[in-house]
Amino acid sequence: MRNLSLGVLGASLLAFGASEASAQTIAPCSTGGSGGLVPTSGTGGGGTYPGTFPPFAFSSMLNVSAIPAGATCVTEIKLNSMSHTWAGDIHFVLTTPSGARINLLNQAGAACDFFGDYSITSFELYQAPGVCTAGALPPGQISQVYGNWPSGTSGVTNTPLSQVAPAAGDWTLTIYDWFAQDTGALASWDICFGTPPPVPPPTYVPTLLTPSNGQSLYGPQVTLAWTAVPGATGYDVDVDGFVYPVATGLSFVYTSTIGAHNWAVRAKNTAGVGPFSPMFTFNDLGAPPSTCNGPRLATLFTGTGGLVTGNQMFFDMNVIKPGGITVAQMQTHCSAVFGQPFSMLIYTRSGSFIGFETNAGAWTLRATGSGSSAGANQPSLVEFPDFPLPQGVSGVAVVMQGSVGHKYSGFGTTQTYADANVIITAGKTLNVPFSGTPNNNKVWNGAVVYDCFYAPPPVTYCTAGTSTNGCVPSIAAANQPKVSLAGTAIVSVSNVEGQKQGLLFYGINNTGFVLTPWSTTSSSYLCVRAPTQRLPAQNSGGSAGLCNGSLSADFHAFFVANPTALGMPLSVGQKIYSQAWYRDPPAPKTTNLSNGIELTVGP
Repeated sequence: MRNLSLGVLGASLLAFGASEASAQTIAPCSTGGSGGLVPTSGTGGGGTYPGTFPPFAFSSMLNVSAIPAGATCVTEIKLNSMSHTWAGDIHFVLTTPSGARINLLNQAGAACDFFGDYSITSFELYQAPGVCTAGALPPGQISQVYGNWPSGTSGVTNTPLSQVAPAAGDWTLTIYDWFAQDTGALASWDICFGTPPPVPPPTYVPTLLTPSNGQSLYGPQVTLAWTAVPGATGYDVDVDGFVYPVATGLSFVYTSTIGAHNWAVRAKNTAGVGPFSPMFTFNDLGAPPSTCNGPRLATLFTGTGGLVTGNQMFFDMNVIKPGGITVAQMQTHCSAVFGQPFSMLIYTRSGSFIGFETNAGAWTLRATGSGSSAGANQPSLVEFPDFPLPQGVSGVAVVMQGSVGHKYSGFGTTQTYADANVIITAGKTLNVPFSGTPNNNKVWNGAVVYDCFYAPPPVTYCTAGTSTNGCVPSIAAANQPKVSLAGTAIVSVSNVEGQKQGLLFYGINNTGFVLTPWSTTSSSYLCVRAPTQRLPAQNSGGSAGLCNGSLSADFHAFFVANPTALGMPLSVGQKIYSQAWYRDPPAPKTTNLSNGIELTVGP
């Protein structure tokens, strides 16, 4: 099981010009560190990030007999003919002759592969993130990337090479592979010494996080947040042309006014300032509305009439709260003794139920719930997957099952029940669902329990790749994830090639992300922006060569088992972007991807 993200927020990866790094190295370098397989056996995995390293790590010792005159630090670790699929899985650690362990490269490159000659340089030599070329990191200079590694864990510190003193003796390069299914090799490695590089002004542009571009929100206090930039000691925040300095941290609380606003951020240090990020906008809606004070809207629980098993009751729900609500539970008065189990089918339609009581085609089954009778004149809880109701009138029809009928109250006129957000207008009954003659002016005895948050349905986006056998995977989700992690939140992918290894992965911020071809010749696109996290690998099942395989994962179960996973703890309104990856050996990069899905976390 993988517990680390594939990408690193603010990580720096790019090929540098040779003159920029070699100007700090004093020749000659110490060469001839032996190479080997990475990992030395199997395909990696087996550790628990970050506490327990995976087994079968590559390890090679290089003896340094002399230090070049004038050298004051380590400047480069050269990786000669380095290859490995999925660079984001592996972790490079340098051990000095004195036993100090230095984090060189951890979780760098995400879905890129290593293929070529690379040189790891000090953290100060940062640039903008590198871009995969035909699926691989461009050979050349790579700045140190610490990733999510907590400095000091297992004795491995996030120390820039510019602060590592040169020394004669045995230096050791160790490469760990944190996740199974990928392999690689290193031909040899070298170590170079010289003088520290000068610290340049920041060149990396901060990525704006919240508010997302174009977002409407309530003011007046608006928290602007962005990603870290390597080498930055502070930031400038430009809001509508006014620049506000931020000495520490990655956020700024702006006192806003109603209307649209533009904002951008740049990094700075003692050497100067970097470029501003692209401009984002947000729309201040003014002060937030009053707190929702009606999470449970009840009618009556003193029913005088009872309906037969399988009966149906109708009522209208007029949602007056802007943005709608999410129906979470119902409580009903049923004609059964205490403890009698039952189930309920819940249908809705856009617009009033009146005139559509016997038109089954006008209704949509929104949820199936179950409960146990609480006895006479008592609310019996019905639990079911949450579903949204938009602002406006929706007809509601509830059908009892399991040898239990509804209780109702009869009146000579239509009855209404309201709170600050919803108006219930009741109602009618039918003994047989959607059939017969409705009984007028009957009030369902019950209550609607709802949240003041509207979670839109899951949205698919991006384009799935076509496999070598013509399979085009399709991703879907039955319901949205919840902060409470109650129930299930299953994301499934159908039409996958049979008998293939695959997995789902996800990210939490697609702001400004441009869909990226998986490789120059692949039909797949990377639809999820780093940092990303993998869910456990699985077999697609089905039959080899056919498109009857599938992949699925319960995000709730994954988050429960991995409480420190990317994005945890969840928050209401948070976005999750997911996609599937699977093996397809004849395809470019030997893999393919599904389309993507956008999830919105509910209460």
